[in-house]
Amino acid sequence: MPGQEYALTHLPFFERLGRLEEKSAEFREVGAGLVTLRLFDAWMLEGAHVTSPEAWGLRAVRDAIGATDARSSVRALLASAVEAMEPSEPLARLAIVLPRFMAYARALQFEGRWELAIDVYRTILSHAEPVSHADSVIVANLQLAAGLRTLARWDEARDAYRDAGEVAMITGDMMNVLKSRIGEANVHTERGNIPEAERILDRTITDAESMGMLEVRSLALHDRAHAAYRRGDYDSAVAMQYMALHDAPEGTARDRVLADLAASFFEIGLRAAARDANLVLAATAQEQFTRWQATINLMELAAADHFEPLFEQYRRGLAGAQLPPVLLAWYFFFVGQGYRMFAHTKKARAAFEQSLELATRSDLNQVVFKVEQALRELKDEVPVAVVPVPVTSPRVAEAAAGIRRMRELAGIAA
Repeated sequence: MPGQEYALTHLPFFERLGRLEEKSAEFREVGAGLVTLRLFDAWMLEGAHVTSPEAWGLRAVRDAIGATDARSSVRALLASAVEAMEPSEPLARLAIVLPRFMAYARALQFEGRWELAIDVYRTILSHAEPVSHADSVIVANLQLAAGLRTLARWDEARDAYRDAGEVAMITGDMMNVLKSRIGEANVHTERGNIPEAERILDRTITDAESMGMLEVRSLALHDRAHAAYRRGDYDSAVAMQYMALHDAPEGTARDRVLADLAASFFEIGLRAAARDANLVLAATAQEQFTRWQATINLMELAAADHFEPLFEQYRRGLAGAQLPPVLLAWYFFFVGQGYRMFAHTKKARAAFEQSLELATRSDLNQVVFKVEQALRELKDEVPVAVVPVPVTSPRVAEAAAGIRRMRELAGIAA
């Protein structure tokens, strides 16, 4: 295997290994990923001889992959990447190897291991050539940006979206030009610059419509609805989200729309519709992040319905999860709100303080504002406000009925 020159690369993998039991299945899996990435680095920098059949490093990597759980999808992905590398020159095989590492990174994302996924995407980008491997470079940047957003690393996420857009523009890939623009708008939204996000998204919706790109329009429309939600215009947000749901591609994009639709239902006061949407997500969403988010929402709904045993069930289920900063800050906020609802004042204050610390550290301004307000209300003994069930507009009622049918068709109990 390569020596000291690679010692400081892939730090997230070393840090993860340092937190795991050496005999655990996850330790073997993370270790196999690390040595496979180091082999990839050596193959790119030193040439085909590092993947020749007699190379000691290749045998060590195969052994590490073979020691992982035979049922693990990661095992097959890593074995496939190694098979594609040997025995051949990097430039001749890189277009075949890169998608296999992309699939590995995506699997890490689905499992909620964002730091590891980010490292894999950065590795791909360090070796890929922007024009020759444009598809991989664009998608890697978009997925890298999504992971960085999850970890509240806003500036890095914005840069990755811009890099994706630049390569897409050079290669005439207008669909990904628009997707990168949508991602950049999302960063503005999450940092509180709603007017700039709306400006970018309105232009993107118009461009997508003119090009007949319905799926991209769905993505932009969904995020435009999120901006309306942040402004408090929940009726418009529901209408736009439900419209976006019809053209959203199956998978994570559709899950995102449904998650935001659930949030809008809750803000309006349609708790039954919000529960329907979150139950579907908690059971079927592709990404661990989305399933965690839905479970946090179900915990909040249980508190709003004054059902403390169910609230505690969701709270305990999430307590041991490795939540990323954004979700962890919201988790403690809603734990605090639930404890306020059930008159556990000391527990509520402790949860709010944990949320405030996390939100301040991660520059989550919306969470900071919410927590500071909740702490003032807790001090003044202001009860938690629960929105009453409203009289809904026809377009909101149509959306609620559609989501109820979705839950019933999925066979998920209310």
